[in-house]
Amino acid sequence: MDNSQPPTSRWLVFPRVLWISLAAGLAFSLLALMSGFMPDDYVYVGVLEGHAPPAPLSTTTFDLYRLISGDPAQMQPLLDKGVMPWWTLPDLRIAFFRPLSSALMVVDHALFGTNPVGYHVHTILWYLGLVAVVGVLLWRILPGAVGAMALLLFAIDDAHIASVAWLTNRSTVVAMFFAVLAVVLHLQWRQRGRAWAMPLSALALAVGLSAAETALLVSFYLISYELLGAEGPLPERLKALVPTLLVLLVYGVVRSRLGYGSTGSDMHIDPLAQPLFWLPFALLWVPITLGGVLLNAPVDMSIDAQFEMPLLIAGIVGMVVVGLMLRAAWRGMSEQERRQLRWLLAAFAVSVVGTATTAPSIRVNLVPSLGGAIIIAVVVHHAWRRRERNWGGRALVAGAGLLVFLHVIIAPYGWWSTLQMFRGFQASNARIQKHFEEVVDTKTLPQQRLVLLNAPHVMMGVYASVEWWANGKPLPAAWWVLTFDHLEQRVTRTGPATLVLERKSGRFFSTISERIHRSSSHQFSAGDEVKVNGMHVKVLEADAGGPSKLSFTFDVPLEDPSLLLLQWRDRKVRRFEIPPLANPSPANVEAVP
Repeated sequence: MDNSQPPTSRWLVFPRVLWISLAAGLAFSLLALMSGFMPDDYVYVGVLEGHAPPAPLSTTTFDLYRLISGDPAQMQPLLDKGVMPWWTLPDLRIAFFRPLSSALMVVDHALFGTNPVGYHVHTILWYLGLVAVVGVLLWRILPGAVGAMALLLFAIDDAHIASVAWLTNRSTVVAMFFAVLAVVLHLQWRQRGRAWAMPLSALALAVGLSAAETALLVSFYLISYELLGAEGPLPERLKALVPTLLVLLVYGVVRSRLGYGSTGSDMHIDPLAQPLFWLPFALLWVPITLGGVLLNAPVDMSIDAQFEMPLLIAGIVGMVVVGLMLRAAWRGMSEQERRQLRWLLAAFAVSVVGTATTAPSIRVNLVPSLGGAIIIAVVVHHAWRRRERNWGGRALVAGAGLLVFLHVIIAPYGWWSTLQMFRGFQASNARIQKHFEEVVDTKTLPQQRLVLLNAPHVMMGVYASVEWWANGKPLPAAWWVLTFDHLEQRVTRTGPATLVLERKSGRFFSTISERIHRSSSHQFSAGDEVKVNGMHVKVLEADAGGPSKLSFTFDVPLEDPSLLLLQWRDRKVRRFEIPPLANPSPANVEAVP
């Protein structure tokens, strides 16, 4: 690439930019020290603290990321106790092969107990290591201003706050560190003839894969280099891929034989097992992810269906605009520069598609952000070099200025605002815990089944009970959540032990949060029944969009003291006023968060 440099070139040079990027990354990541444990972190806290779970869990000390095993026999007690919502698919499996990340959490717990500060310091050190190894890679493949700019963009990318401040996501940072190191070592072997680097590259990739699936996405940079970037005859380049492919093959076999993977969820989809089911999701999720990577769009808002279309449009606009700017830069490159960029772009595309196995989120954008940083650096650098006094040149400069604004100027605000959102989650969860403390009697709770008619979101529907357990509080005999719903419902008592919940508009199980536990490919129909120990659920009305009316029959009358009926109303957990049997008129519950 033509690396004629802008006036800031004395700063955008290696190795100086590496130290600047490390300093910037440290300054931003230190914000994570203001965060605590996030909702799903409490699963690991509870396991590591040794608290007895309500029912046997798949998650164990050195297998913390095996969340749901896929065994119906193990699932039934979890449904009986309400650990999983009643609509959970019996053979649901959400299990990630991450032994290294589990071991690191064990070390954290041994050193820091339940003080999250030490955990966050540990994560920050891994993040700085990742910035450093990415810097070495970019120094090798893009040694001029483009690589330097890409490194700085990567280090300050505000999407990374989700990997730094959310402890569960540290696994992605560790995995990417080792996988990028594998690419660096592979280039040492292939470009400089260092034979010792070849086995170390394979080892680094294997270690990365033991931390998280994230390493698999990075491995495509290595594969893409040999297919599109390396010099030499094709047979020689294919031969150079053998160590990498062997590692990936062994990883795939081990992962499959040990029962890891995901099935039965709309949040985690295996494209190899369900390609036709996955494709419509990918057509939506890939553009949304690109909007986040290229335009810094708030992709996490896509969890709410009303924001899907605006974010989809933003993603398409981002692809078109940045694509046109990249095309303009392409014309001014030499063939060698194009060859270099070609393999990087191919790897970036695969990494974006690879993240589309789960719903768009900054939590999964760590690897795509590397390719995004390179693309943005290329187009901004080209716009600076060109600076023609015609409409095309002015449009390029304007576009480059917008990208600089989105990815540099507002980066500090992005880190800060996302952290405040996380702290808001934590404060909200703390208030919810206090609400439950106010309405339950911990002395009698172990003899009661807690029934929450309506949870406004998954944070309350699932993680309120998880945090209660992780903090060592007395557990009820069961903790049943009947619905996740932020809209008003009609509740009718139709018998001594029966309540009917009806949506006034829309359908139950229409949100991604509800479909984490039961895929839309396994939608309920009218007449379907689910039985758990002490409760019988029947779908009374349903159409193609899902159920709209459900009945819940308990094994005792609603007034029985073994049932503790609660509702979320007026932004608080409250006792549910049981309608008298003689008065079948409906009551309403609302779940406005």
